[in-house]
Amino acid sequence: MKQEQNDTIIMLKEDVAVLNSLLEKNSQLPEAEIIREKIAKATILDNYNFPRDVARLNTVLTIRDKVVRQNFQYALTVPEPGTVHYSSDSIFRPLGAALLGMRTGDELAFPTQKGTRYFFVMEMENPVESIY
Repeated sequence: MKQEQNDTIIMLKEDVAVLNSLLEKNSQLPEAEIIREKIAKATILDNYNFPRDVARLNTVLTIRDKVVRQNFQYALTVPEPGTVHYSSDSIFRPLGAALLGMRTGDELAFPTQKGTRYFFVMEMENPVESIY
């Protein structure tokens, strides 16, 4: 998966704590390795210093498929406790893991079984305050 963005990944301190807790409880979560890699590379900031245009937990992103020229919304959610099936918008789905840390204006080349899809991050809505 190719991301055209800054090499710097920015993550919110509270999000890292939530993700680490989930990964400790279930190391077999889908996309766990990608999430771990992002955490390891990340610049971790507190809520006061966190930029508003960076995708974090509970962000709702509007992304555009550049080929079919269609817009989609994707919410970076965490699974409910005890969940066996993950919603299509989960952070532990391939697209969710890829979108974590992206910024408005970033582009993503995302491989699928039917070929590569090309997305552009148009906008995002971040939660005002933490809900966990």
